[in-house]
Amino acid sequence: RERMSRRKNLAGLCAITVGCILLLYASQRYSSNNYATEYFRPRERTGTNLRILNSHKNYGGRSYGGAAGGTSDDTYPPIPTTHNATISIEDVLSYQRMLLASETASYEYTANFGEDEKLTDLIPETGGTPRRSLIITTWRSGSTFLGDILNALPGNYYHYEPLLDFDIIQIRGPPNDSVAIHNLRHLLRCDYSEMENYLDFGRTHNYLFSHNVRLWQQCVRFPQFCYEPRFLG
Repeated sequence: RERMSRRKNLAGLCAITVGCILLLYASQRYSSNNYATEYFRPRERTGTNLRILNSHKNYGGRSYGGAAGGTSDDTYPPIPTTHNATISIEDVLSYQRMLLASETASYEYTANFGEDEKLTDLIPETGGTPRRSLIITTWRSGSTFLGDILNALPGNYYHYEPLLDFDIIQIRGPPNDSVAIHNLRHLLRCDYSEMENYLDFGRTHNYLFSHNVRLWQQCVRFPQFCYEPRFLG
């Protein structure tokens, strides 16, 4: 009898476990299907008539408005000039080069790099080739947290969700595929030319650039340059 009782208890426990797993799977599948059906349909963009979306949302616990200075976080030392309004793009870029050199001065390159590898070997401006990482993921996957971890690497330049200006859709073909591929190729080369829709979206949605901490620290100080292709590239 004791052995039979144990078997019944074990069978009951297994049945309850299987039932819970099936219920959890069914609920997740139902909610995912509804989410995809409702929000993930391809939509055609009409030239420069870009819709302004999600401007009311909070991202990362901060509320971002329409101006490039929408967040007050600025913990970096001030640029050594008398008046920010009088400096040029080249002044800001020179200052950023100095910050990058300081940030990577004591960085130890891993075994994936050559023994004599140096910063200039990784910067396109000096003829180097950067190490590019492409994160392919789905929604609610923790990719924003992963991006923040990668941002801890010295000199990391982070393109946060590079297809945000298409809205929340899945791109599987025309009419958006060619533009999406064009944008990805340009961003991987840090080339912001011919990306007007992307930059227009960023002007009213600061979270497009705010996750790129090394760029955003300069955007907060100099919003007049933040969305200029010559400054970004």
